[in-house]
Amino acid sequence: MDWSDKNLYEILEKIGTSLKGRRVQMELSQEELSSKSGVSASSIARLETGKGNISLLNLLSLLKELDLLNEFQLTFRDSNLSLALLAKSKSKKPRQRVRKQKSPNKNKEWVWGNQND
Repeated sequence: MDWSDKNLYEILEKIGTSLKGRRVQMELSQEELSSKSGVSASSIARLETGKGNISLLNLLSLLKELDLLNEFQLTFRDSNLSLALLAKSKSKKPRQRVRKQKSPNKNKEWVWGNQND
């Protein structure tokens, strides 16, 4: 499934459905998962139906208890390993930050009283 053309609510629903499938596969009730993860059962129920928005910390807790944290980690692999970026910048050093471009420097001599120009 290509998520780039989906709206965020469709993606949330897909994530919830997937997490529910994993929970059922592990033969855990929502209450058992709640007890193990520290996430309320009502939050889990809302997430599984695609109706809820939970914190990232709660999502990570659920992924950990469902043995999916390593799968999630693949999404955030070392940025230097991105093949597309690596191909673009083989000869360049990896960027550390992105800076705004400076506005063109007006080489005008400043005159007292012209502050609003």
